Amino acid sequence: MEWDSASSRAADIAAKITNLQKDELDKFFRDHLRRRDLHEVVANLNETALAKGNPRSESARNALKRLGFTD
Repeated sequence: MEWDSASSRAADIAAKITNLQKDELDKFFRDHLRRRDLHEVVANLNETALAKGNPRSESARNALKRLGFTD
C-alpha cells in the first residue's frame, strides 16, 4: 500500500523532531509558531500516528511525545 505525501512529510518532520537537542526543539517551536504553521505540523503527525497499518505511525507518535503531546 502506498502512503500519501502528507504521511511522507510527517515522517520527515518526525525524524527531524526526534533528532533535535533541547535548545533546537525550543527553536523549532518558536520558528513554527512565528510562521503560524505549528498546527499543520501537529495535525500531519497526528493523522499519521492514528493511521492503522501505516509503517510511519510509530515515528509520528514518538515525535508527538517529544513535542509534549501524550497518547
